[in-house]
Amino acid sequence: MNEELDIRCLSVTAAAKLLKVAPKTVRAHIRRGLPLVDRRIDLIVYGAWLNQQEANADMSRRSGAKPDGA
Repeated sequence: MNEELDIRCLSVTAAAKLLKVAPKTVRAHIRRGLPLVDRRIDLIVYGAWLNQQEANADMSRRSGAKPDGA
């Protein structure tokens, strides 16, 4: 990527490329609640959201609760 990117204002495609995941993965995260800022992805918010998702999953595993949607 030679062009300069604003990590606080990314498209799905740009975020997927930076994170080295498929765009469908980013779209799935948006459907699951990833907050958008002015309809764009803020990479800092994305990282915080992913950490929160993992923390919630850890708490569910420790408590023996079933994951959401189960």
